[in-house]
Amino acid sequence: MFGVLKKVRSNPAPRGNFRRYLRYAIGEIVLVVIGILIAIQIDNWNDARADREKEHEYLVALQSDLREDMRNIETAVSGNEVLLAGMDDLLVLLADPESGEAYRRSVFLASLVYTYWHLRVEFSELTLTQLKYSGDLQLIRDRGVRQALLGYEQGVEFCRHQYGELTAYFHVFEATQKQLFDYTLAKSAFAYIEEDYMRILEPLARFEPLVPQGEYFLSDDAQLLAVYYGDLLFYRTAMYNVVELLNAQQHMAQALLQLINLEYEIED
Repeated sequence: MFGVLKKVRSNPAPRGNFRRYLRYAIGEIVLVVIGILIAIQIDNWNDARADREKEHEYLVALQSDLREDMRNIETAVSGNEVLLAGMDDLLVLLADPESGEAYRRSVFLASLVYTYWHLRVEFSELTLTQLKYSGDLQLIRDRGVRQALLGYEQGVEFCRHQYGELTAYFHVFEATQKQLFDYTLAKSAFAYIEEDYMRILEPLARFEPLVPQGEYFLSDDAQLLAVYYGDLLFYRTAMYNVVELLNAQQHMAQALLQLINLEYEIED
């Protein structure tokens, strides 16, 4: 009996096997952990690469939008400046009223072409809106570019607000116009413009044959003409403010394009 106990006690194999198993188990755990960490790192690399690709796509789309905005702004500014110059001529006429038919026809034609229309800019906001409302704005790594984008968006809102002001002033003086002018004589001219809106920028002489002879004025009330002058002056000021804001937006677009090119080396 003592011999058996001695034999069992002197055999260390079970403890050695446990240690080897423990070392093996720890090794397996370490390998699993390392594998998990490597997989996480690969996922992070893939996510980062996907974010950079998405950022690049956004920036390319933004540049396209900005170029489109700049073209539209240039067209609107140049066109509205033509209308502003025409309104200036009309204000000169209204400031020194006359009674002759030639004077009345000149006022009628100038009012028809220069005060009834303006050029608007429909900004390309799709990409900026996607960035803002999807939460992807944070994908734009450069802080300066992000701030410039938000500033540009604010500028768009200022322009939209000023267009609203312009429309409000238009409705005010339009009511006076309807009391002052016989616009049944403008039917052919309106139809001509409706075929191509940009015809409002054609020389005034082009509209001469489109307006038949007539009374032109529905009222000879000098006070009404004075009211029209004041209404038109406010409208002209609102138009001027639109042009100034559009010019500022043009500069912002150009600066943002240059900043994107500088920070990301994306060709303009």
